[in-house]
Amino acid sequence: MASKFVILLCAAFVLPAAGSAYGAVTDPAAIQVQILTTALIKSMRTSPTASMTERYRDLEPVIEQVFALPFMTRVSVGPDWANFLPEQQKATLVAFSRFTIANYLHHFRDFEGQKFEIDDNVQSRGEYKLVQTKLIPAHGEPVNLLYRMREVDGTWKIVDVFYNGISELILHRTDFTAAIAAGGAPELITHLNKVSDDLMK
Repeated sequence: MASKFVILLCAAFVLPAAGSAYGAVTDPAAIQVQILTTALIKSMRTSPTASMTERYRDLEPVIEQVFALPFMTRVSVGPDWANFLPEQQKATLVAFSRFTIANYLHHFRDFEGQKFEIDDNVQSRGEYKLVQTKLIPAHGEPVNLLYRMREVDGTWKIVDVFYNGISELILHRTDFTAAIAAGGAPELITHLNKVSDDLMK
């Protein structure tokens, strides 16, 4: 599961370059992505001196602010979600949220002069918006990221990341289905927490 997330962070489905304009962002969806990227840079900068627990504490409210975690959890689980007991749904959401934070802490661990550029030329696709972002290393080629956003209670939130047109949520569903088949919601919750523990070592 974690390896697939790394792939998603290394390259994403790229929008046409025509009309792209990087700089100060004004679109509300792009601003949410900027909040995330600013927090990631801060987390990487503090990594040498801050513990994983401290970095988790700092990043957690940002992830909760910019990601539609309840929506992403339901979509990732798929039709089996309706068969989960209410307390299992709640525990799965908690485990998925922890898994999401742990992934970002692990894969954005070391600061080596990286910076983000966000395209304010946000594309609309029905009820969704697509925000194109570049992660630019101090050396090497830029990494293209694409965030799919939807409005939740009046706030634009990230609901997916794409890699060559492949949805992160669909990849999650494949992994989650295997865990659910092995032992239902309890197995999925255990699996998510184990992956999170390993990522935060």
